[in-house]
Amino acid sequence: MTIGVFMPEGTEARICTEIAARQQMGINKYGTTVAENPLSLREWLVHAKEEALDQAIYLQRAIEEIDAQEARRHG
Repeated sequence: MTIGVFMPEGTEARICTEIAARQQMGINKYGTTVAENPLSLREWLVHAKEEALDQAIYLQRAIEEIDAQEARRHG
């Protein structure tokens, strides 16, 4: 039986590369991987919530920029 390894292409490959780079950045910054990090489940959830809040801010900023561009174009 032969087992093949799927190698992503395009967008998926770029995301995989970004994930690997972020892992290395985290190891450099914190000295550990996510899998080896001893945070409690609650601490992980708080961290994830903070990241989600940051994402909401980035999304709102982008929406406002698009709205301003549209207003300039039509106004």
